[in-house]
Amino acid sequence: MALLIKDSNQLRHVLFFGMPLVLGLACHALFNLVDTLLVGQLGDIEGARAISVTGLCDPITTFQTILFNGPIAGAGVLLARGVGAKDDEGLRRVALRATSVVIALSLLMAVPGLIWAEEIATAMGAQAGWQLEQCAEYLRIMLGGGITAGMFLYLTTVERSLGRTSLFLGFFMLSNLLNAGLGLLLIYGDGPYPGFVPGFLRELGIPRMGVIGSAWSTVGARAIAGVMLLGFGLWRGHMRGKLTWLWPQGKTALELIRIGLWNNGQIAARGIAGGVMIRSMQEAGDRDPSVLGGIFVGLKIELLLILLSFGWGAAAQTLVATSLGAGKPERAAHEERLAVVFAVLTGIALTVPLFVFAEEVAAVFNPEPALVGWAETYVQLMAVAFLFVPVNIVISQALVSRDRLKTPVLIDSIVLLGVMTPAMIIATLAGAPVKALIILNAGVNIALTLIYVAVRWRIGR
Repeated sequence: MALLIKDSNQLRHVLFFGMPLVLGLACHALFNLVDTLLVGQLGDIEGARAISVTGLCDPITTFQTILFNGPIAGAGVLLARGVGAKDDEGLRRVALRATSVVIALSLLMAVPGLIWAEEIATAMGAQAGWQLEQCAEYLRIMLGGGITAGMFLYLTTVERSLGRTSLFLGFFMLSNLLNAGLGLLLIYGDGPYPGFVPGFLRELGIPRMGVIGSAWSTVGARAIAGVMLLGFGLWRGHMRGKLTWLWPQGKTALELIRIGLWNNGQIAARGIAGGVMIRSMQEAGDRDPSVLGGIFVGLKIELLLILLSFGWGAAAQTLVATSLGAGKPERAAHEERLAVVFAVLTGIALTVPLFVFAEEVAAVFNPEPALVGWAETYVQLMAVAFLFVPVNIVISQALVSRDRLKTPVLIDSIVLLGVMTPAMIIATLAGAPVKALIILNAGVNIALTLIYVAVRWRIGR
């Protein structure tokens, strides 16, 4: 314990730097949770079917975020190093060159979403008819409007890297309020409404869009918040510079791409493994909408916990990069250890009540008994793994700041793609029940964390 609190000022610095990031990414997770909650209230059966649509599309929209995350994380590291080195011009050059990369990537990813949405939905297991039609339309909107997600995540990362964590939190909260408000208008339209929706909305005459309304509300909320963030950056000056800086070129662009590619490799490994896991559970559950909906509710709760861990990971990544940029490796190592401890404590604080009240939490999304039962099963079987995952997330993010870009990719690829994915497929083909697949997922995540701890111990300071 003395090792962790030897500098109380540093402890407070990591805590107060990290908490807004944690809360901000919790708000980011609330995008999915709020959408799931709202579409789940469309009615028992209709709500369960709507949740299954968002759940089937989530791996694809998450993969889109994964592709954004690479250059965005790379920009965050380079910006934080610039802050540590007090290089204002270099910082602005990185900010503008990363902007052009995110925009180009957004436009590139919109093409398959707009052209092959139905084929992608079919590959994810959407059944012909209503589910396939809804999944295809949902993907067209989310992937086609991906520039709003990319720019919003990037612009908040810029502010985080500059140390403005309260602004980071504020804009994530704003985007959630916008998403919830637009969701009420677009999902339910002119009714019928759940009891908590204000009655005056009935008078607006907006068409009821159902689950598709949740896609439009997400895209719209991020667009509004993103434009406001860009305006702030232009006003403060860190998003202004020479027009030639908008063209991705030179050492800065190469470094951005290098960090981004390796970081994308790690998250892609996790995304692919997650997609296989979902498809395996879908097959093991005989594609029952209640089983599928329950698992997806459990996954969305898990996503909240993971994003909270990524908040501490982002704090560790920024602080370590800033300290290394200032030539202070001992401070960087101490900040990383503190971020791990805070991440674990956050995981415990949330996992314990979720384990105890899993049934009640699941029922909030949709009261259908079978769906609630499967959501409760997923959360309780995964509870122990929830306590381990924050550790591997923080360590992997800090390794990026230390320029050990290959290590997270290799670990995740070997464990998740080389072990977990084949095991999931074999178990499903052998007729394993859904519960067995959940337990397998939990065991692999615990093992992954232990491997990260061992590797980090070998690396040293």
